[in-house]
Amino acid sequence: MMTQTRYAAIILAAGFSSRMGQFKPLLQLGEQTLSDRVISVFTRNNVDVFLVVGWKKEELLSGIASRNMTVVENPDYENGMFTSVFAGLRHLPPDCKSFFMMPVDIPLVRPATISLLLKEAKEHPGRIIYPCFGGHRGHPTLIPSRFIHDILLWKEEGGLKTFLHSRRDLAREVNVPDRNILFDIDTPDDLPEAEERLNKIDVSTKEECEVIIDKLHPMPSLVRRHCEKVTDVATAICKRLQQRGQIVDLEMVRAATMMHDLAKGMPNHAQQACRMLHEMGFGRVGDLIADHMELKNADDKTSLEEKIVYLADKFVEEDHIVSLDERYRTRDRSFIVTAEIKNKILQRKARTIIIKKELEELIGSSLEDIILLYNPH
Repeated sequence: MMTQTRYAAIILAAGFSSRMGQFKPLLQLGEQTLSDRVISVFTRNNVDVFLVVGWKKEELLSGIASRNMTVVENPDYENGMFTSVFAGLRHLPPDCKSFFMMPVDIPLVRPATISLLLKEAKEHPGRIIYPCFGGHRGHPTLIPSRFIHDILLWKEEGGLKTFLHSRRDLAREVNVPDRNILFDIDTPDDLPEAEERLNKIDVSTKEECEVIIDKLHPMPSLVRRHCEKVTDVATAICKRLQQRGQIVDLEMVRAATMMHDLAKGMPNHAQQACRMLHEMGFGRVGDLIADHMELKNADDKTSLEEKIVYLADKFVEEDHIVSLDERYRTRDRSFIVTAEIKNKILQRKARTIIIKKELEELIGSSLEDIILLYNPH
């Protein structure tokens, strides 16, 4: 009996794109077509890709850059999507362990999401794996290959959806920090939002952050409360800067402060959190917190966002707001303060005061007043 070791992805790209009015597989999103973008999310995870084509197949194959895939022609594409499912299944190799089912018009799923689903499948073989976000199942579903024969014999209305429902006792849901599993490009009205999401693809939303710190890398309660308070402080600073006409990315600052202590307790926890976020596809957020402990190289190239994250963290000790004098006190510490340690504390305080004054010049008032008056509720 052949050992099943490979994973595959069936990408459905054979339909008419009737609601879009344009051929969706070749729509450009950023520097890639939808097809190339969806193909790459799987190939980056070492998943074999089977691209099911039908309508405008020659145009599609000549219009995409990807070549690391198997092309499957569906001559019956006019009869609906389930015929493309059949076509893809018939071409899967015998050593395929499980397969993803993915429409071509869901192009912004992150590679890290596929990695999470593969990890879950390896830990729970035989289960049907669904990615979930905000309590809703999205794409792609990962299905064990042992169901191929049953699917090919399925005759009930509703196609693959009703088949999977008939096996609902085998379902396993995975919470992923990826809102894009629920986002498809169906009509021209969806394109502006798609571009906006692409521009922010490496910045986690508040809801995505919550999945990370609640499900993937749970924080101890005190660390969580600390991060929440730092987020409040940073938000207050951002909003006042915006009122003064400064351009500052509040969404990115919020994400960074929510997760700046994601790796608390590990050596070099700021760098560890940066690495973890890069692996999850949130590189810009990771870079923002990589130096939040020291910000040693603060200069003209240091962004406002970096300074805000750094400074907000210094105004919060555990889960309460403190002054910089309190934060950088050299007495009443839980550790022995030698002359060398005292000197380092005072150096850090001096550096922090310089950054504080820079922001206060932009704002026109003291940060303490802004922080103490801010009410996030």
